[in-house]
Amino acid sequence: MMLDAILALLILALAWHCVRATDLFEAIVVFIALGMLVALAWTRLQAPDAALAEAAIGAGLAGALLLASLRQMPEMSGRSRTPTSRSKTTSLGWFWWGLWGALGLALVSGVAAIQTTPVSLMPQVQAHLSDSGVTHPVTAVLLNFRALDTALELAVLLWAWMAQKQLFVSGRQTVYPLQGQVLKTAVKTLLPLMVLVAVYLLWRGSSAPGGAFQSGAVLASAWLMLWLAQLPGLSRKQGGMRLGIQAGWLGGVTVFLLVGLLGVFQGAGFMGYPPDQAGAWILLIESAAALSIGLLLASMVLVSMPDFQEGTL
Repeated sequence: MMLDAILALLILALAWHCVRATDLFEAIVVFIALGMLVALAWTRLQAPDAALAEAAIGAGLAGALLLASLRQMPEMSGRSRTPTSRSKTTSLGWFWWGLWGALGLALVSGVAAIQTTPVSLMPQVQAHLSDSGVTHPVTAVLLNFRALDTALELAVLLWAWMAQKQLFVSGRQTVYPLQGQVLKTAVKTLLPLMVLVAVYLLWRGSSAPGGAFQSGAVLASAWLMLWLAQLPGLSRKQGGMRLGIQAGWLGGVTVFLLVGLLGVFQGAGFMGYPPDQAGAWILLIESAAALSIGLLLASMVLVSMPDFQEGTL
């Protein structure tokens, strides 16, 4: 209990410091540390699926993306801010304090209005788990019972990548990828292992914590390592890989929607699967989604790097 209290206080303190930091680099570092503590909190809440996603995506890749984006706009760092008048700063401070106070009161009122008897949907999930095609309740909910929501999450990720791509169209400076025999050897050694871990997380998601987002985060990390090392022969293959990579960007959402439409023709409704086919369809959806998530996350980091060329990813 004491550990949970300390963890909650640390999360609140880091969140406050992240918002109040005047230097963007400092804010990003605090944000990464905050993500790791939130992942630990999810673990304490016995939600390992959310903990894996938060550690890999929320803290890891999101932190790398923020640092890479900060590199492109040095004029936005805290040390180069344009000074503002004291009166304007004070008035804005009172405005935000009032807004946060109102939101805090609304939150307290909402919590107080919640029924003391907890309401759980787990009995309904367990009652229909045998028809979902998987044995893990979280995967059953994400890929079957509310599959449309998960498909829209993939669509939002794709939209975010397309929007970010337009923000870094010009004005890039040339830098060189990391080089060195130690890095290249490490990548050659770790890359097959990371792909194996990604496949394991994908397969394990049907019966235990894991799934497409966790697998996709590992694949994204593997691709970033490959790009940073610039292994011999990679540049010669970029032209042939480009079409496959572009198809991978759209693959997760496309496969999701096609399988959803197939459910209509089979009489199970949109995003519905016949119980005897549900396991196979979910595996197909998660495989396509993991590849798409990996490519999108890696692309969102690489597109903000100065020497990124679209043909590389």
